[in-house]
Amino acid sequence: MSAKADVNQTMEDDSFLITDVTPEQVFTREDLSGAQQMFGRIAEDFMRAEVLPRDAEIHAQDWALTRELLLKAGELDLLRVDIPEAYGGLGLDKVSSAYVSEKISVMPSFAGSLGAHTAIGTLPLVYFGNEAQKARYLPRLASGEWIAAYALTESGSGSDARAARTKATLNADGTHYLLNGQKMWITNGGFADVFTIFAKVDGERFTAFIVEREMGVVSGREEPKLGLDGSSTTALILENVRVPIENVLGTVGEGHKVAFNILNLGRLKLGTRNIGSAKQALTRAARYGVERRQFGKSISEFGLIKQKLGEMAVRCYVGDAMVYRTLGDVDRALEAVTAEDTARVLKIIESFAVECSINKVWTSEALAFVVDEAVQIYGGYGYSKEFPAERAYRDARITRIYEGTNEINRLIIPTRLLKNAATAHLFNEEGVKHAIENTDDSLTPVEKVFSAERELLTRAKRLVIFTLGRAKKIYGDALAGEQEVLGHVADIATEVYALESALLRTEKFVAARGEVESTTPIDITRVYASDAADRMEHSAKQIVAALADDAEAAHLLDAVRRLTRHATINTVAARRRIAAAVVKAGRYHL
Repeated sequence: MSAKADVNQTMEDDSFLITDVTPEQVFTREDLSGAQQMFGRIAEDFMRAEVLPRDAEIHAQDWALTRELLLKAGELDLLRVDIPEAYGGLGLDKVSSAYVSEKISVMPSFAGSLGAHTAIGTLPLVYFGNEAQKARYLPRLASGEWIAAYALTESGSGSDARAARTKATLNADGTHYLLNGQKMWITNGGFADVFTIFAKVDGERFTAFIVEREMGVVSGREEPKLGLDGSSTTALILENVRVPIENVLGTVGEGHKVAFNILNLGRLKLGTRNIGSAKQALTRAARYGVERRQFGKSISEFGLIKQKLGEMAVRCYVGDAMVYRTLGDVDRALEAVTAEDTARVLKIIESFAVECSINKVWTSEALAFVVDEAVQIYGGYGYSKEFPAERAYRDARITRIYEGTNEINRLIIPTRLLKNAATAHLFNEEGVKHAIENTDDSLTPVEKVFSAERELLTRAKRLVIFTLGRAKKIYGDALAGEQEVLGHVADIATEVYALESALLRTEKFVAARGEVESTTPIDITRVYASDAADRMEHSAKQIVAALADDAEAAHLLDAVRRLTRHATINTVAARRRIAAAVVKAGRYHL
């Protein structure tokens, strides 16, 4: 199962800011192969037949049942996707892995248990384990015989992982490390068999360890949580836990490489889970909107409900375009190396750190919007635990916190853009000057289906260069402390990636099916472009206000206006058409 496209170049190193990409160069969900779709159906059927009927028991925290279901998932190969064939896995591509994650997302609690096992639980061994470690653990994790968990966070170290206080001390014989400390918020903590635990050797060298429960790990009580009630979340208590020196994962003192790379991989998958959950929330809300009647007709016939359904569909479609584009680019880049060359594999994945952070932030906030609107469409019933909108709302909240908070990920985006060789030169004085001087006041007459949106995209890329370059010039090395400015730059860069991804997906859709059969994707893309322009202008204005005094601000705001200028479209009518398509299909259908 390979995510291939007709392309001769690899899209990496944040090239979306400097490369003109054609639709043929990107992967979209419409490009999923028959084999990938079949594997997705296996996951979908498993959830429908085995997991969803046990909803009450899972949310009552029947961990024996959760383990039983994870074992069944292993029998269906759903736990083997990312594990190399040599160790009992399937060794599939990232698109296939993420597509399975999307199908599992229909129950976020179980998806959390399975995802913590297959992603952050298993991947540290896949990418950093030696041969002996892989041979011992991966076959058992692939089958579901053993369940994995990842233990990084502590009460005093969340985003600042290297501030961890858990210690690892080598015993007198030099055969074992003794781990002492406590970890917090560990998914699968109540029943996992093997953990990736981070500790500081001699209190200084941050290191990853493979720790089996039988070595002395004790789980704390189940944490009462806002959402994901059907997943296990506990503290881990480590008191002289004896870990053989053979169970050091990677190199002593280089645990940060394990931690940050695994979080990056987690972000890559999280996007499809977020959008999968959003699609389900939209589908339920659309059906409820048809069934619920007020003032003599279905509430889905009212304009403000149409507006909600239309915008919910916009978020689902654009999110799909973003995450599958990134996944396809990653898979294409990985085709140049062998799976066994883990150092190069990780280097390639790291080169997509900006895109992974963009996807994580955008899709989690899109999900938050969709589930909130779903509650509103359900009205009072949305506030009731007896209806699905209430749980979806609670379950979604964590997605803006784990795999790196959205605040941390927002800071990663501009910071990496400034550091990466492919883009760093854009933000010097010459690059900023070029971005402004090559943008005039006029709008090109609309000749093709997306002429106006294409022009906006070109201007928006220049806006990223202009705002970040200007901030770099004003603040210099102190820019790292100007988090509000960096956050606004991140939001503009994110809008650029989202807009371009939606455009490319829809252009590809139109090329394959024609404009007549592509009316909903066209409407979605135009609506998103129009609203994105307004959001980018807002962010850029905040940056200018922070950077310039009143005398200079007028000049800079004129540049912002030119860079965000766009043609006006009737978004009210477009959203009505989008909503009508969703209601007619009875579900999110793209």
